[in-house]
Amino acid sequence: MTSAPPEADSPRRVVVHAALVAVQVAFATLSVAGKVVVRSLSPESLALVRLGGAALVFGAFWARGERRPIPAFDLARIAGCAALGIFGNQVLFLNGLRLTSAVNATVLVATIPIFTVLAASALGREPFRTRTLMGALVAFAGVVWLSTDPGRAGGVSGRLGDLLVALNALFYAVYLVLVRDLVARHGSLPVVAHGFAFAFVLSLPFGVPALWREAPFVTTEVWALTGYVILVPTVFTYLANAWALRFAPSSTVAIYIYLQPIVASVLAVVFLGEVPGPRVLVTALAVFAGVWLVTRGASGSRARPAAASPVPGPRG
Repeated sequence: MTSAPPEADSPRRVVVHAALVAVQVAFATLSVAGKVVVRSLSPESLALVRLGGAALVFGAFWARGERRPIPAFDLARIAGCAALGIFGNQVLFLNGLRLTSAVNATVLVATIPIFTVLAASALGREPFRTRTLMGALVAFAGVVWLSTDPGRAGGVSGRLGDLLVALNALFYAVYLVLVRDLVARHGSLPVVAHGFAFAFVLSLPFGVPALWREAPFVTTEVWALTGYVILVPTVFTYLANAWALRFAPSSTVAIYIYLQPIVASVLAVVFLGEVPGPRVLVTALAVFAGVWLVTRGASGSRARPAAASPVPGPRG
């Protein structure tokens, strides 16, 4: 893994590590806050509001900087990536979250680094490594065992929720691989600003009718929590992660993904009354082991693993 280049005005290491912890804590809160919001707003409505709000913020940041034109062909590629990794990613995650538990959702999202290295290998962006396959098998064994629990709450709908969250992780992983070249050419913020704008347009036919029906019955508290979902697990996580990646080695950033299920489990117990069962804990260990094997196995490859990538758009 390569280290971030030193800068004359680099902040203290404790500040960088605090930012990385804050990013993962904020990501973890999405499962809990989103679980509460989708009780009042459908996933389509929440996706519309979240994409629109984030598009406005990212667009404002991009407009304040040096704006260079993006060729039409690359704009089309950004739109395709947005359909897969921003719009599709969020709709799948929110629909899955409505059906499964917040803890399960967070554990399954932690498979993104594994899916990304597999996708990079399948698309010829990284050499295939035996350790990658071993890590994927270990993590997926845990995921399958979790989703086939005959005594789990939610039954068939809960298993469907697990599947949708896993598909969300796959969509986002492929997106990370495909969007990397675009970010290298045009910069992360322009790609994210355009990507969220495209994704917002895609969400209009699904989200506007749903929001029109549901908005009159949504409480002030839910709207406030929706604002939190836009500003903290979406906008803040992207900006803070992008800032920290300027100063931290990619291998260090990769380690912090392990915090998400831990924080989400604690928050789910406190705010949702969810108590992780033995299968969830074993699955989390399997996913952690798989991520460790995959990211360690990718340390010598040409591309960095997903958990260490400059994230061009908040996941989940």
